[in-house]
Amino acid sequence: MFCPNCSKENSSEQKFCRACGIGLEKIVESLAEQKLSSAQDDRSLRKRILLEAFGTVAFGGLAVVLVIAVGAIIYGIVTKLILTGSSVLFGILLTAFIVFALLSLIYVFLNESLKERQNKRKQSGGELTKPKNTDRLLEEKPFEPASSIVENSTELLLTENKTQKF
Repeated sequence: MFCPNCSKENSSEQKFCRACGIGLEKIVESLAEQKLSSAQDDRSLRKRILLEAFGTVAFGGLAVVLVIAVGAIIYGIVTKLILTGSSVLFGILLTAFIVFALLSLIYVFLNESLKERQNKRKQSGGELTKPKNTDRLLEEKPFEPASSIVENSTELLLTENKTQKF
C-alpha cells in the first residue's frame, strides 16, 4: 500500500506512515471495503453470465423441440385429413392456424429480445445522443471586447517628489 500523502510504500498493518506520519487506519479500511465490493461484483457478474448462457441453451433446446413437434403435427394433419380426403378444408385451415400461430410467437419473441437489447444499450450509455446541427455556420456578431478590471485604474496617482539630499 502506498501513502496517499507522500507516496511512500507501507505495509497494510502499519497505523501511521513512516515517512510523513499520516494515519493509515481509515485508508486500509477503505481499501478493504473496495476489494470486498469488487470481488462481490465479479461473482455476481459471473453468475449473471452463466445464467444467460443457461437460458440461451434452454430456450434453444425448447425451440428445436417445438419446431419438431409442430412439424409432426402438420405432417399428421396433412396425412390424416388432407391426403385421405376426409376433411380437406378443415386440414388446410388447421395447418394455416398452426403455422401463423408459430410465426406470431416468433415475432413476439424477436420483438422482446430487440427491446431488451435496446434497453441494455441505453443503460450502458452506448446509444448516441441526438446529433447537433453542424451543417451551418454560426451567426456573426459584432466583436465587443470584455472590460478589464484595470481599465480605468491605470492613471498615474499624484505623488510627492521625494529626493534625497545628502
